Order: sequence, then structure tokens, then C-alpha cells
Amino acid sequence: MGATLNRIDTKTAWPARLLAVGELAGWALAGLLLARAIWLALTPAGALGLPLSAAPAAPAMLAAIDPFFPQAAAPADAVSGLDLVLVGTRVDAASGRGSAIIATPDGRQQSIGVGEEIMPGVRLAAVDFEAVTLDRGGARETLYIDQSTAAPAPAPAPVGAEPK
Repeated sequence: MGATLNRIDTKTAWPARLLAVGELAGWALAGLLLARAIWLALTPAGALGLPLSAAPAAPAMLAAIDPFFPQAAAPADAVSGLDLVLVGTRVDAASGRGSAIIATPDGRQQSIGVGEEIMPGVRLAAVDFEAVTLDRGGARETLYIDQSTAAPAPAPAPVGAEPK
């Protein structure tokens, strides 16, 4: 009777051992994949998957970087001599676009978006807080909001009116 039990145990034991070895191999493979994924997340790779070398930055390159105003535009060439009046601006910092209200020589005010033509040969190139950059046949000019006159004084509140 003891011999029969040993024979049954050995016949059923080898599939269990094979299953345990397969499970161990699976856990080892999962550990290797996890280690590789962590390594890939921590190591920056180039276009072909090769690690990027940490080359020291040149002082001239560091001097050219402005961390506070990284998208600062180059200054315009000249102040515009066109007979245009900048009435107001709307800056859209998220997209780099915006619009401006500009009065043309005939006294008509119109809202112009970046890239649109103001008058023949003159396009709105960029919008800033108090100025716009115009592209006049390839030459860049700046048109500022006229601030030479004082702002009008606020009207006094009527007697008995409550402030909001």
C-alpha cells in the first residue's frame, strides 16, 4: 500500500513542480519588465532610444536663455509714422495672438486680428499690452496707444446714490 502512494505522489508531483518553475519564471520576467520600465522612465532617451549624453552647456548658450521672459519678441525697427491711432488692445498670451482696435485715417475704428491687413500693404504682426507691431512691406514698425492726454476725471456720483 505504501508503494502505491509513493507512485501516485511522484506522478502528480512533476506537474506541480513544472507549474512552480513556470510561475517562478513568470515572476522573474515581470520583475525584469518592471525594472526596465523604471529605467526607461528615469533615463531620457533620444530619437532612436539611445540615452542622451549629458554634455556641459556652453556659457554663451546659457547667457542667451532668458528664464523669466522666454518668448520676448525682438524690438521693432521704428515707431510707426502712419496716420493710424491705436485705441485698444486685447492680448491673448495663451495662443500668441490677439487683436487691436485701430482707427484708420478716415476715422473708422475696426478690430483687427494678428495677421489681418489694416490697410493696403500694412498687416498687424503682434499685439502687446500698450502697443502693436505692424508689418509694412517687410519692415516692422511699432504703434503705441496715445497717452499724451490725461485720462478724464470720473464723474461725481449723484447725491443719494449708493456705491455698488
